[in-house]
Amino acid sequence: MTRRPAISSAIFAIGAAVVIFVPLSAAAQSSPAAKAAATTAKQATERNDSGAAAKSQKWVMPRMSDGHPDFSGYWNSLTFTPFERPAKYGNREFLTPDEIKEIFRSGLRGSYEPGAQGSEDRYGGELFNPDSVDYDATTYGLSPWQNGIKPNPRTSLVVDPPDGKVPPLTPEAKARLAAGVRPAGGFPYVVDDHHGGAVVHADNARDLGQNTSCLSQSGGPPMIPAEYNSGIFIAQNPSYILIETEQGSEFRIVPLDGGPHPSSNIHQWHGDSRGHWEGDTLVVETTNLRPDHTYRNGDPKTQKIIEYFTRTSADTIEYKFTVDDPSTWTRPWSAIIPMTASMGPLFEYDCSENNNDAVNILAGARASEKKAAEGKPISQK
Repeated sequence: MTRRPAISSAIFAIGAAVVIFVPLSAAAQSSPAAKAAATTAKQATERNDSGAAAKSQKWVMPRMSDGHPDFSGYWNSLTFTPFERPAKYGNREFLTPDEIKEIFRSGLRGSYEPGAQGSEDRYGGELFNPDSVDYDATTYGLSPWQNGIKPNPRTSLVVDPPDGKVPPLTPEAKARLAAGVRPAGGFPYVVDDHHGGAVVHADNARDLGQNTSCLSQSGGPPMIPAEYNSGIFIAQNPSYILIETEQGSEFRIVPLDGGPHPSSNIHQWHGDSRGHWEGDTLVVETTNLRPDHTYRNGDPKTQKIIEYFTRTSADTIEYKFTVDDPSTWTRPWSAIIPMTASMGPLFEYDCSENNNDAVNILAGARASEKKAAEGKPISQK
């Protein structure tokens, strides 16, 4: 399934979510797009300034009965920050104050005016592209300002290696891709021409992957911000932590006793996660990922993902993850994604393949191939 049926059936939920995030959306809905974006950016800056003043007062870490930090609550990881660092920043990890404001304003403006953003290396470059084969996200109330987005001072989410780039693939990984193994996640079978057309490379339903089939979408690890629905719910007790991601309504229940992983022949959608504490940081190690659902087409035999949760203020969790997969990348690499507090609840993400979408997608692909062979290509817009 593509996401359209899921979003259409959840219009009421999204409408309610807009009301929930009143601090950002109220000003935006009462003024023209450009003015609203500027107003929202100003409000966010003012909140940051007031937050800095509040930090002069001693913040007390909330803790569980066993003394460990309490991460319970609703959080959001939306960001305008690119995953990998644009070349213009070199090895510079942080933006200047003026750059932070400009990128935030530009991102907000792009979510109001789809043609204004136009950059594929920033958040929403494709989702808000008016010529994309995807639907118009602004129609469904999915814009960042409606979800409580906040500025991020980093130039990229990837922080190690120092250049902010994912390391090169190993020869073994390149051989896997050359053999026709499709990257996991997203909709890799669709090649969008960014002008209202696309080519579908799928010979059977299995080629459509877990995302289209609504089997697994964003539960991680790692938990990467999506174009929308990047909410996270955490519930915790001394023995376990439950993590729910909004997109797909997927759960992980992680034991916190630091126990061993099960046998290597047991594979789960989100792998096997085991947590332990290192001071006030919760460390979660995940192995035993399914061969058809590893992160970025990694090797299920060697891929290990380590997540670090550190509460840095009353409204922020620093979420860091390290990918260690020597069969896929030439070195381990890490990214940091800030999670900011938000108001709940999370509404169920209604995703259903409904036994028709796979048939329709494949039938459409075959029809397009036939037209192309006849010299009459058709648009799939």
